[in-house]
Amino acid sequence: MLWYNIKGMNLARQLKVKVKSLKRIKSDVFLLSFNSSYLASNSYPGQFVHVQIKKTILRRPFSIHRIKDDIVYLLFRLRGRGTKILSQYKYNDKLDIIGPLGKGFNVSDDKIKFANNILVAGGLGVAPLFFLSERLKNFPATVILGAKNKEEILCEKEFKKRGFKVYIATEDGSRGQKATAVDILNNLIKKLPKKERINIYACGPEAMFKAIKRVINRRPLIECEVSFEQFMGCGLGICCACVIKTKKGYQKVCQDGPVFNLQDI
Repeated sequence: MLWYNIKGMNLARQLKVKVKSLKRIKSDVFLLSFNSSYLASNSYPGQFVHVQIKKTILRRPFSIHRIKDDIVYLLFRLRGRGTKILSQYKYNDKLDIIGPLGKGFNVSDDKIKFANNILVAGGLGVAPLFFLSERLKNFPATVILGAKNKEEILCEKEFKKRGFKVYIATEDGSRGQKATAVDILNNLIKKLPKKERINIYACGPEAMFKAIKRVINRRPLIECEVSFEQFMGCGLGICCACVIKTKKGYQKVCQDGPVFNLQDI
C-alpha cells in the first residue's frame, strides 16, 4: 500500500475495494458504491478519489458524492472510454483507488453557523455538494440546481429529504424556472440584507464561476468556494497537468484544490 502526504489534508491511501452496487440514475449518469472504512473516517466534503479503471492507463478523478456508514458513493456521467467501462462493472468487481485526495470545502462551525449557506450546482456539479450537504443539514442552507433540461436535474428529492429549500433552473424551462442557476442565486442575494454573511459553495463549469464572481463582487460579506472539474494525470501534484492560474500564481487543482476561494481565481 502506498501513502501520499497531501498538502494540508489527511494522508491518502491506495485501497483495494469491491463494487457494492452500481445503479443507472439517468440515461448517462451512474451511482457506484463500495465499502471503505478508511475513506469514511478520513474524507472531507470536496475531496476526491483517483480510480484505476480496467483496460485504461490513467486514473480518473471522481468527487466523493456521499458517505453513509462505511459505504462510499461516486456519481459519474458517461464521458469517454473510461467511464463507459466503469459503468459496466458488476457487484464484487475490484477497484483500485487512491484517496482521499485534495483540499475540500471549509465547513468549520465558525464559518457556517452564523451565515446563510447556499449550494449552487451546475449539472453534475451536484456530485461533491451532496456530501457537503450532510455537514450543513443542521444549519440554514439553500440548494440551487441548474441544468439544460429537466432530464439532467440530479438529487432534487435527496436534498429535499434532508430539509433543504431547493430551487430548480433549466435553460429550456422544462422544470423550475427558465433561467440559469446564477440567475436564481442573484435574485436570492438581492432579497437578503447587505450586512448578512453569505457562504456560497459551487461546482460546475467555469463559465458558471465567472458569472457568480460578477454577482458577488457587489457584496463584500459574501465568501464563495468553488470546486473545479479538471483533467488530471497523476492526481498527486507531480505531473502538473491540472494547473490553473490564480492570484497566487499557478496552482494544482489536485493538490491546492479542487476547492478554491473564488476571489483567488
